[in-house]
Amino acid sequence: MVSFDRERTEDRAVELLTDLSLTDYEARTFVGLLRLGRGSAREVSDVVEVPRSRVYDAVESLHEMGLVDIRYGTPKEFIPVSHETTVRKFVVRYEDLTQELSDVLNQLNPTGRETEQIGVWTVTGSKNITRRVVEFINDAKGEIILMSDEALLTDEITDALVRAKEKERDVYVTAVDSETEDVDSVPSDSTVVETFWTWSRSHISRILLVNDEVTLVSVEQQVGDGETAEVAIWGRGTKNNLVVVLRTILAVQFGEDREAFETGTASLETTDDPTEASPDTDDRPDADGHDE
Repeated sequence: MVSFDRERTEDRAVELLTDLSLTDYEARTFVGLLRLGRGSAREVSDVVEVPRSRVYDAVESLHEMGLVDIRYGTPKEFIPVSHETTVRKFVVRYEDLTQELSDVLNQLNPTGRETEQIGVWTVTGSKNITRRVVEFINDAKGEIILMSDEALLTDEITDALVRAKEKERDVYVTAVDSETEDVDSVPSDSTVVETFWTWSRSHISRILLVNDEVTLVSVEQQVGDGETAEVAIWGRGTKNNLVVVLRTILAVQFGEDREAFETGTASLETTDDPTEASPDTDDRPDADGHDE
């Protein structure tokens, strides 16, 4: 008689195995073998709800996955691999699959001409903004300029900057407040420059410019009595007005030997971008094309 706790654990094991792409029969057969230690098709069928003929099919699949060994005789006996081996095989399998997925996705460039993103998008909350900053840094193909409140230089961001330096990207880091002196958290070979204006009373939290074509600006916004929340706007595209303005401002500090900046005449549009807006990042286009 199987105890209630054991039965509940086995049911959960079946659920997890099916989540990891095993069929219901394969998962039940494997769990049945774990209960028995080893067994024939008849013995497995007796302890789990799998017809004997389907046990053979399930075992063949499990054997191909390296999860079950077969001892040939009359009758055949099936032996599950150890728990550690089982977990390791799934880890390796999904590492390979995720790497292949990454390679395939990198090849899926837009089939048509990419359109410039002229709109300005908003992100609310420091956690969501940090996630967006890390994403932009990770995607950098050229120069990265980050001006940030020291408290917002999280491990996630500094790790991303380190990876960027390892990829030989040019990284410039500066504080938003001229009184900030602790720069130990930034990559050692990054260029640390003095802030070129005083932000201590402006509540600006961070400015990011990547590749001269992606920028993000965040501020602390009052949301209640004594409470504030970080809110950011970001834009993408060499002719995006937000990018043009900040790129021009930052060029004054980081060198004027760049290509001439063209200021477009298009107004800030705010059409929805389904590839960017997602619930977990809380990205929203500004209403009516105005800054919030």
